[in-house]
Amino acid sequence: MKTLILTLLTIVNISVYSQETPDFPNMRSWGLYYMDSVDRYVFADTAFIRVSPDTKQAPSDTLFAGDNITVKSMVPNALTIRGLKGPWLNVGYQKNGEYKTGYIWQGLISCTPLRRGDIKFVYAIERTADTSFIANGEKTTAPRFLVRLKVVQNGKILTRTSFFTPNDESANSSGGKVMTGIGLSNVQNIVVISFSGEACGIPTLDYYFAFTKNNNLVRFPDKMNVGDAGAYYHSENFIFPGEKNGKPDLLLWNMIEEEATEKTDSNGEPIMKVTGRKNKIFRWNSSTETITEQKI
Repeated sequence: MKTLILTLLTIVNISVYSQETPDFPNMRSWGLYYMDSVDRYVFADTAFIRVSPDTKQAPSDTLFAGDNITVKSMVPNALTIRGLKGPWLNVGYQKNGEYKTGYIWQGLISCTPLRRGDIKFVYAIERTADTSFIANGEKTTAPRFLVRLKVVQNGKILTRTSFFTPNDESANSSGGKVMTGIGLSNVQNIVVISFSGEACGIPTLDYYFAFTKNNNLVRFPDKMNVGDAGAYYHSENFIFPGEKNGKPDLLLWNMIEEEATEKTDSNGEPIMKVTGRKNKIFRWNSSTETITEQKI
């Protein structure tokens, strides 16, 4: 009987919590949830801090791209800007040696914070950017996001760029990493921004950028990986000059696809067979800061 009562109470609590938790599907890539306490950057060039979760009163403070903030909690009050409907966040931050708190709209802060030394790579979804096209004689709309990436050092924006990513299950989460130049001439860092559904059959999309010693961001080829629980997978891989089998200022791309056969191994797992394989070579020109595909 006690077990039944506890189970019912748990169900009621989950139901109440789910009713109180607002649904902001366009903000899912930020990975913020109720009562999270996480560190982020300010994403907007200029962002106003408010004393309450609304725009009724004058701003209480101003922060800038790359400034550090800590998200303390989410407020269900919603605001829609550039097609993105999102909540207000209660945040803490340091300014002029003083710790302060206030409210900021979620679309003004970054997704996963990335940095290398004193250089911050600040990215977030800036707006919806759906596109329309004709398919089989009918107008079709493809939901997309415009993602903006900014490089900030000591409060100064060095450079910025943008790209599109699908507004589908592949945008359920996002992350990234900053690496060295991996052997590429005149490149400080390779920056990777990833969007993923983190589920079988949902692709992980990796967007690559070279941050050069001239403080420019150069778009590199993208990469996609997707698998379906041992039944199928599509894998793409890069080999940079500084890696094993790498070649000077060449980016080597290879793709392999495999599908499960009806045969199984000693552990009962399906035996896979290769159904597709491709290779590409891209040449990096450090003088013009361009990357082009070469004929094989």
